[in-house]
Amino acid sequence: MPQTVEAIYRDGVVELKEKPAGIQKARALVVFLESEEPEERHMIDWNRVRNSKSTVDKWVGFLEGVDIGDWKADRRDYVEEKHR
Repeated sequence: MPQTVEAIYRDGVVELKEKPAGIQKARALVVFLESEEPEERHMIDWNRVRNSKSTVDKWVGFLEGVDIGDWKADRRDYVEEKHR
């Protein structure tokens, strides 16, 4: 029986938002819909980066508005797994 699952296509990869129930392997059709949400883009203020006083300030200019996830938890999990 056909199922519909929402997904996002990005850089050649289709990411399913949920796992289809009861399907291990199946043929699929992909239909690209009009985007309802504009793609998030973060612009770097190069003048602010160039004119900043410290190296840290320069990196803040690059990282502002970027989602780096929960890197502390990822690092903690890595260290805990390594020392088990």
